[in-house]
Parts: sequence; C-alpha cells; structure tokens
Amino acid sequence: SSGINAEYGGPQGDVSKMALGTLLKRCQEVLRNYVKDEKLSGRCPLPRSRMTEIAFVMRAISSLINSLQARRDQMTEIDVEVWNHVVELYPYLIDCITCNSNEVRETLKEALHQFKDLLVPPSPR
Repeated sequence: SSGINAEYGGPQGDVSKMALGTLLKRCQEVLRNYVKDEKLSGRCPLPRSRMTEIAFVMRAISSLINSLQARRDQMTEIDVEVWNHVVELYPYLIDCITCNSNEVRETLKEALHQFKDLLVPPSPR
C-alpha cells in the first residue's frame, strides 16, 4: 500500500509514517525558504527551478490533504502526528499569499481549498 494510505501498524507502517513526516517537514522548509528568498529577491524573479519546486510542493500538499480527506470520509483512522504535520503547514501556506508568481498563487489556492475541505465534519453514516 502507498505511504499516504498505509495502515500505521507494523514495521512497514512505521516506515511509511516516518517517510511522510520527513516529506512534510521538507515541504515546510521549501515553503519557508521560498517566502524568505522571494522577499530578499525584490523585483528579481526567482530561478525557474525554484518556481517549479514550490509549485510541486503545493500540488503534493493538495494531494496529501485530498488523501487524508478520503480516509476521513471512509471513517478510516488518521494518524495524529500526520494530521499535526499537515496542520503545521497552514501558516507557511498563508505566508505564500503575497508571492509574485501567478503559478504559485494558483497552486496555493488549490492547497488552501483542500484545507477547507478538511474542516468540514465527516458525514454521519
């Protein structure tokens, strides 16, 4: 099973959980550095590779949140640590609101819309 959808029991689940935590910390670092570097660059655009990286991170966050939403909708347990890592990304996403790139703003909107979906209570079964 995939890292996002893995059950967290046993050694494979532990590895998946650790890998996901590491990935989320890396996403947080990319977001933080992007905002800082864009402010320092002034009117000079950041290199295309950086723009691609931040857009990729935003899409990965959207995909992860979508997977968590699907798990929750299926009444499948979501690991508290993973949930907390995802929630910790929110302020970093908010910091990206003032970015200059249209591509980044579009992927940011998508990620923030995914967060909105997590706030909706699961439908009763």
